[in-house]
Amino acid sequence: METQIQEYSQTAAALAILAERYKGATYDVTTAEGMGDAKKARAEIRGYRTGLEAKRVEIKAPALERCKQIDSEAARITAELVALEKPIAAQITSEEDRKEAEKQAAIKAEQDKIEAEQRALREAQEKKLAEERADIARRQAELDAAEKARVEAERQSRAKIEAEERAARERIEATEREARKLREEADAIVRRAQQEAEDKARAARAAEENRLRDERIAKEQVEATMRLEREAKERAERKAANDLTDARGMLASFVERYGNLKEFAEVVKAIQTYQQRKAAQ
Repeated sequence: METQIQEYSQTAAALAILAERYKGATYDVTTAEGMGDAKKARAEIRGYRTGLEAKRVEIKAPALERCKQIDSEAARITAELVALEKPIAAQITSEEDRKEAEKQAAIKAEQDKIEAEQRALREAQEKKLAEERADIARRQAELDAAEKARVEAERQSRAKIEAEERAARERIEATEREARKLREEADAIVRRAQQEAEDKARAARAAEENRLRDERIAKEQVEATMRLEREAKERAERKAANDLTDARGMLASFVERYGNLKEFAEVVKAIQTYQQRKAAQ
């Protein structure tokens, strides 16, 4: 493998050999021999790596020293150039500041002149407006006086009309109150009659509801008694059937278990006779 740095050529040449020898290599580091081979490989590669680093530091040292000298000399020359430039720049800045101050003073004087002219114009306009407002106020006062007289006349006329309307309204309201009183008395009589009829109907409904409730309760009691009797009978029948099934099972178990014993031959025969009779029924 070639390199542009001549001092690195030996290490670059060895890199191909190392890659061919060690790339993808695995070692059984669980054994002493494998661990030793792995450490030897690492030591060889590390030797080239540390040698390369030492060579890099060696060949770079003169360049670093040269860079330091370049920066130091540039700083010295720059300081001397600034010392020459600064007084001249100060003269230029001073003259530019003076011209800018004159320019701003001229601008301010022009602005002051324009503001004075505008102020005089505003004062003249305000004086004219004040005169016009005074004339308008005088005319408005005359109009207000005429309007006040008109409003007062209308008020008096309206008060008279309202008094006449109020008197007529009070007469109408009195008539309506009397008619309403008569209607309310008639309505009260009708409501009392309706209330009496509703009370009688309510009492009749209550009596009928009580009768129906008593009949329903009696019917429910009879049905409950019949249901209890039926359930008791069904329980007794189920118990008798279960007892009979259990007894037949016990007889069959007895025959199956003791049928070969002569001592129970008569009993077994009687049981079989009973079973045959029941099977024939």
